[in-house]
Amino acid sequence: MFFDHPFSPGEVDRLAAELAAWLRSPSLRWLLERVPGCRQPGGSAETLQWPAGLETDVAVADRADLARVIDQLGEVCDWAAPGTVWDYREGGERRFAESAHLPAHASREEVASRAADLGLRSEGALCAEPQTYVVLGGRRLAPLNRARAAARAMSRQPSRPVGVAMLCGRRRLDEAERESAEVRGYAPSARTELDLMAAAASEVFDPLPDAEVRLIEVPDPAPGHRASTFETLRAFAADPEAGEGPLAIVTSPTCRPFQYLEAVRAIGLPAERSLELIAHPPAWASSSPAAIAQPHVYLQEIRSVIQAAGRLAEDLAATGAPSAPTASSA
Repeated sequence: MFFDHPFSPGEVDRLAAELAAWLRSPSLRWLLERVPGCRQPGGSAETLQWPAGLETDVAVADRADLARVIDQLGEVCDWAAPGTVWDYREGGERRFAESAHLPAHASREEVASRAADLGLRSEGALCAEPQTYVVLGGRRLAPLNRARAAARAMSRQPSRPVGVAMLCGRRRLDEAERESAEVRGYAPSARTELDLMAAAASEVFDPLPDAEVRLIEVPDPAPGHRASTFETLRAFAADPEAGEGPLAIVTSPTCRPFQYLEAVRAIGLPAERSLELIAHPPAWASSSPAAIAQPHVYLQEIRSVIQAAGRLAEDLAATGAPSAPTASSA
C-alpha cells in the first residue's frame, strides 16, 4: 500500500498511483455501499452509492488519475465539510471508546476486516536507517505505545546515536483521561499531552544511551484551534534542530494512512525529505490482544484519508512536484 513504502521526493507519481488504487479499492467500495452517512452537513444518514465510472483498474495510474478519483468521490459528499459522511467528531475531537455509531448494515467485525484490508491494522516496517524518529502525541496509551514502537525499531538498527522528537500539540487532559487506568499506569501526575509524552520518553528512552530525546509542544495556531497533524509536522520541519536525513514517524496503526499523507505534505514535498511511517502493534492498544476498534474509529480515519488525499492532489497540481526520473534522465 502507498504508506508501506518510504516516501522519496522523486517518487510522487508512484505515491499518486498507489493512493488512487487505495481509494478505488473493493474494500472502500464495500464500506461506502453498506455504511450510511450524511451527504449534507446536518442531514440524516442515508444509503450511499459508489460513484459511476470509478473502476478498479485503469490504463494509466498517475497524479492526473488521482485527481479524477478525488473528483468522483466528491459525488458522494463534500468530504471537506464538517458533518458529512462518517464524521463522528464532537467539538472537533475524535471519539474513541464509545459504542455509538455501530452501523446497522455492517457488523463490527466486518468493518474491522475491511479496515484491515485498507491497512488500518498494520504496523509496517522500516526500510531505511532513519537519523531521526518523530513520535507523535495522542491520547491515553498512545504516547507510551508509540515511544515503545520507536525503541523497538531502534533495537533492530545498527547501534548509533539517533534523534528522537516527542512531538505533540497543546492539549489539556480531561478528567476521564487523567483518571483512566491507562494514564495512571505510566503518567499518574499528567495534566497535559506534553506530560504524557514526557512520562513515555522517560520510561522508554532513559535506558537507551543512543537516544537523544527532545520534547516539542506545538502551540495553538489560533485561539481555540489545536494544531492539526499537518500543522504539528510543519512546526517540526521548521525547527532549526529538525536535522537532516531520513525520518521515521511513529504513530498508531489506524492513523498510518492519514498521517503518512500529511507528513508528505508537511515535510516530504516542501523539505524534499524522505520519510517512513511505522506503528505499534494493534494488540498494544488494548488489554485484549484480539480486540478491535469500534467501527466509527476506523470510518473516521478512512474519511480523514480521503480528505488528506484531496489536499495532496491540490498540492501536486499547485506546485507541480517533479515526476519520478526516467531511465534516460536518472
